[in-house]
Amino acid sequence: MFTKFNIANFEVENRSVRSATATATCDLKTGIPEQKFYDIYESLARGHVGLLIQEHSFVSLRGHAGHKQFGIHTDEMIQYHKKANDLMRAANDKIRICCQLAHAGPNGGAANKIQINEATAADFEEVVQQFKEAALRAKKAGYDCVQLHSGHTYLLSQTISDFYNKRTDEYKASDFKLLRDVLEAVRTVNIPVGIKLQCDDFIEGHSMNAVSACKIISALKFDFVEVTGGGQGVAKYSTIRAGKDQYYYRHVIQEFKAQNLLDKQPVIVTGGFENVEDAQMAFDDGVPLVGYSRKFLRNDQFLIDGDTKKCVRCNQCIGAIYKGQDAHCTISERERQK
Repeated sequence: MFTKFNIANFEVENRSVRSATATATCDLKTGIPEQKFYDIYESLARGHVGLLIQEHSFVSLRGHAGHKQFGIHTDEMIQYHKKANDLMRAANDKIRICCQLAHAGPNGGAANKIQINEATAADFEEVVQQFKEAALRAKKAGYDCVQLHSGHTYLLSQTISDFYNKRTDEYKASDFKLLRDVLEAVRTVNIPVGIKLQCDDFIEGHSMNAVSACKIISALKFDFVEVTGGGQGVAKYSTIRAGKDQYYYRHVIQEFKAQNLLDKQPVIVTGGFENVEDAQMAFDDGVPLVGYSRKFLRNDQFLIDGDTKKCVRCNQCIGAIYKGQDAHCTISERERQK
């Protein structure tokens, strides 16, 4: 865990990743951060995570997720991203920071949200341009890299799944055209580009699984790939996974290994790691980087303080955002009140 590693054109201090985690500490309508947002990220930086992936930022109002989400949809937002990055680097000059670019698509809160099977080519072309412009803003704000959010049944992930995408034209699931077009457009900004890739919908009989994920990363060049999954409705697991399972995506990593894809680009695996000791399972499989999400809400200093606070994975932290609250650990809150 505590060795350096190279991603694209930069070096990370260690092999830990703070996977993008919504804090719901921005204005609901504008996406402008509240003071608590800056406090959270300044503290995270002091915890010496190797790569911090900023919470998902919506690339357009049409792609807003419907909660108090960070925005990167206009040039005005550059100043707020830069302020957060400057605070983090002042707290830890070794930290590397990634901007996650997201479009919620059918899961958005907008009245005119994009529905995969009814969208026009012009709709998709607009999305491509919005991702490109957002990446340019991220570069101007001083991020080390960007990450395309193609997971959790958001727009890009639904277009690559035949459970959600029933199209038969050039945007059909098997051709992953929208994802390819977005990647090519963002590449022109000249900033390293990673992806949070849906690698399993956990829906029996449908295409988005470890094998199809291998097809995508074999065909497209990303600077790093973060493995994720989960679905809706009939899916075995939702995008916020309940229970105490370890190493959720080991089956995906095994498929990556079988197809010699762990060496194609750095891979981050997130999900089911409670502590540094758990992460060793992934390192033993040849994965170079391990991500944590809810764990950082429980204790953002766990990498350096001996990890005395256990996360029980109750999911109340993330569930709070759907009640209009910020994401926070309810166990820590009770401990402070004692």
